[in-house]
Amino acid sequence: MTSFEDFPMIEVKKMNETEVRLFALLFNLLREPKGISFQKFRNIMPRFYKNEDIESDRKKLYRDLNQLKSLGFNIKVAQFGYQSEDYFPYYLEKESISKSLQFTKEELEYLSKVLYSQEPSAEGFSLSQKLFSNHLDLLPKFAKQPKQDSKSEEEPDSSHTEKILQAIKDKRALTIQYGFESNERIIEPYRLVRKNTTDFYLLAYDRGKKSLRRFILPRITVKKESKEEFLSNLKITKEDLNFHPLQITKHPEMEISFQINPDYEDRWRLFLEGANFEKTGNEYKVKTTNQNALFQFLILSPEALVSTSEVWKESFQTYTQNWETLYQFV
Repeated sequence: MTSFEDFPMIEVKKMNETEVRLFALLFNLLREPKGISFQKFRNIMPRFYKNEDIESDRKKLYRDLNQLKSLGFNIKVAQFGYQSEDYFPYYLEKESISKSLQFTKEELEYLSKVLYSQEPSAEGFSLSQKLFSNHLDLLPKFAKQPKQDSKSEEEPDSSHTEKILQAIKDKRALTIQYGFESNERIIEPYRLVRKNTTDFYLLAYDRGKKSLRRFILPRITVKKESKEEFLSNLKITKEDLNFHPLQITKHPEMEISFQINPDYEDRWRLFLEGANFEKTGNEYKVKTTNQNALFQFLILSPEALVSTSEVWKESFQTYTQNWETLYQFV
């Protein structure tokens, strides 16, 4: 049984300036679970991050965040696109202190015998690498990585991307299979795009659909390279490159006015990046052909909304009530 004497007393002493700063930084991150941007840190902690040299403040914040990370706090930065990093909110992930199962030596020895009682699969070998990462001495000496079956385990074919890039350069059509579709398509690839997402998209004219389409790059399998030149000869516009959900046509264009809580304006402007909006005073006028795309932001941050039209409020309430009913039904 553990006694109190097993735990050494922590000496109480006056906190120095660095300790005060780190404590204040941690307290603010705990108080704001949705995150705090660098610029907001400068506003709420001017004593520590409000020097004339903004670069010096940024470096100081990085050092302080890394210091908290080294103490076990899982601090991350949210990515919302290609905006200045000053507006990416830093946040403290829940369950920040690592909580992992601890195996005894006897348990690991038993697991090693079970895993290697016969030749392990690729999954078994991967599992053993994780289990014994800090106890390689317990891993059986005969354990070797299983050979990959070239027929059953196909490696991703990078040649598809190379063929697509070459077709874009040469302006030649391609015959492709997209995802799990059984039919083939003939496309004219115009441009490779990545915007507000981690996926690459191919902007291409689909001859069968007779329209410009976006294809997720990893889902494209090139079946045939053609020597045919483009028949469409399109001029790519900014609208074609805009992936913002507010621009998807679901209804006639409508203009909606919003007043947003100043604490959420950074996130709101990042959300609207690429959409059609203007700010007059403290009011945002958003033009959209897909108002449902606005609901997602306000469901995640309802406190961001200060005011809007009664008609739009009713639409938002109806939307949330429908989802609540559906959730209860499921």
